[in-house]
Amino acid sequence: MTKIAHIARPISGVGVYISLLTKYIDNESFVNVLICNTNENIIEPRDQLGKVIKIHHANIIRKIHPIKDFITLLNIIKILKKENPDVIHCHSAKAGILGRIAGFYLKKKTFYTPHAYSYLSQKTKIKRTLFKFIERSISYLPAKTLACSNSEYKRAERDLKIDKKKICVWNNSIEEKIDLKQTELTKNLPKEYICTIGRPSYQKNTELLVKSIIEVKKSIKNIHLVILGVGLYSPSLEKIKDLIKENKIASNITIIPWLERSQTLKILKNSLFYVSTSRYEGLPYSLIEALALNKACVVTNVDGNIDLIINKENGFVVEENEFKIADKIHLLKTNTLLRKEMSRRAKEMFYDNYTIIKNISKLQEIYLS
Repeated sequence: MTKIAHIARPISGVGVYISLLTKYIDNESFVNVLICNTNENIIEPRDQLGKVIKIHHANIIRKIHPIKDFITLLNIIKILKKENPDVIHCHSAKAGILGRIAGFYLKKKTFYTPHAYSYLSQKTKIKRTLFKFIERSISYLPAKTLACSNSEYKRAERDLKIDKKKICVWNNSIEEKIDLKQTELTKNLPKEYICTIGRPSYQKNTELLVKSIIEVKKSIKNIHLVILGVGLYSPSLEKIKDLIKENKIASNITIIPWLERSQTLKILKNSLFYVSTSRYEGLPYSLIEALALNKACVVTNVDGNIDLIINKENGFVVEENEFKIADKIHLLKTNTLLRKEMSRRAKEMFYDNYTIIKNISKLQEIYLS
């Protein structure tokens, strides 16, 4: 039995990744444990038999804090000594740094999945350079980078100059059959709407999407956008609300708070198509889910998005420009035949590449390699 210790703040896409991994990985060959933050509403990942995996708590905070981070590192090492895993798999920036240092100290086989590199989230050149330097420095440790998409693999090789021998890739993957649950919130939605998922933030660039809707409304008065996944940490939410109010488009946009995944995906299922204006991604689960639910997509030309959407095949890949995005939204909204054809190809793209039952064996091989 191979024991895998995951180190993460298992929220958003990281939480989905760990939950699906522990559910579908071979229960007779692998056992998983999770080391995560104490103060967050964490997931309860389960194995194939439905049993919640063992969870340990450590104070993995988002911001850099040398003293607190060192104490957390000592705690992680203590937990790892007790669990004695065969493999350490750390996720995202902070857990990735602490996990790789712990793995090096304990001489354990270690993998690191960035889930979109942290330096991409920095708004200033100085901070981007600093965070990139940290990532580059830590990459000299013997841990292997386990990218979640081909574009993340290429970024590790190109931007961080990591040796190909220290990089591998396992695409984010989901179930073929998705649970859908109705919610009362759908009663107030119009019959036809488009959809996006993601907390209003610098990464998701929701302001750009709202500006695109303002442009679309000039020719389609009843255009309606549903913004899903607005959680407690949505730093751009007030800017979005102000933008909606200033441009008098409250009747064209519905903001829905965080729902359980099955309810969110039910709303996505009923939409015309999906839109993403992200500044950066790893391999977004919301976009994979859109493909699985037969949705054509309009997305920005960034990592992750370009792995999932082939321009003019199952959607449109456009630059971060409100007029270009508005043009493609208008085209998909008004051209029913094109939308249906792209939706069909979206499902094919998902089934061929991103079903977890097909892909989990590759991850198992990586762990054992």
